Amino acid sequence: MVEKILKKVKSLPPLPESVNRVRQICNDPEGTVKELIPVVKQDPLFTADILKAANSPLYGFSRQITSIDQAVALFGMGTIQGFAISYAVRKSFPATLSPYGVGASHLMEVSTLQNALALQWGKSQVTTHRDEMVTLSLLMEIGKVIASITLEEAGKADAFKAAITEAKTLEEIAETEKRFLDITSEWIAALMFKHWKFHENMISMMRYIHDPEDAPEQLRLQTEILNVVKEAVPFLEPLCEECVQSAYEKADRFGLQAERLHEAIEKLG
Repeated sequence: MVEKILKKVKSLPPLPESVNRVRQICNDPEGTVKELIPVVKQDPLFTADILKAANSPLYGFSRQITSIDQAVALFGMGTIQGFAISYAVRKSFPATLSPYGVGASHLMEVSTLQNALALQWGKSQVTTHRDEMVTLSLLMEIGKVIASITLEEAGKADAFKAAITEAKTLEEIAETEKRFLDITSEWIAALMFKHWKFHENMISMMRYIHDPEDAPEQLRLQTEILNVVKEAVPFLEPLCEECVQSAYEKADRFGLQAERLHEAIEKLG
């Protein structure tokens, strides 16, 4: 199955020019939100997506956001870059994610929840590679798109769906994916990032998200935060009681701000 996945990843089309322009601005140390806004405005549907997210209670903005200028400024470059890449993937691959037993909208719902938690709890704990971490918080589940297509083509979708319904936690989902695909969806996402020539830091964080202790030292804290976010908000049962408790325990074990995690999750719930 890994060989089939690699072929699928290698056949991925390039990201749209507008998305690459967003990436270029966001990854430029001299890039500004002012430069980003006209690029975002080129696609009315993408603009509508951002405004919808900005007015979601998940992000807790204190007033209604009516202009894309406001939304981009409030979200910042890391989140806008993540939205842009996620939007492009969803447009290119209208997968139903039916092997996971969910509809297509579920991907964005979970990813937005993960991003909100990363912003409200994780962002303040890092001083380096912050925007890369925030961008990744919106992209941690996109490997499931390729996983779903591969399972469908291999005739394994129904068997996988029956098995994945028993999986709740991050690790249980990963074990089921490895049983059917020989690889986790997080590794598939890392392969997608490599194909699109993402920065090595983002590839590494994605690659080691299940084993943050093995991540490069300069990325370990960021990877631990993303691991805890995924633990609290797993793809199939986000914020389930067992998942949240496990996330608290992991945050404490990693030396992260467990009490603030509790406060952030309370706001999301």
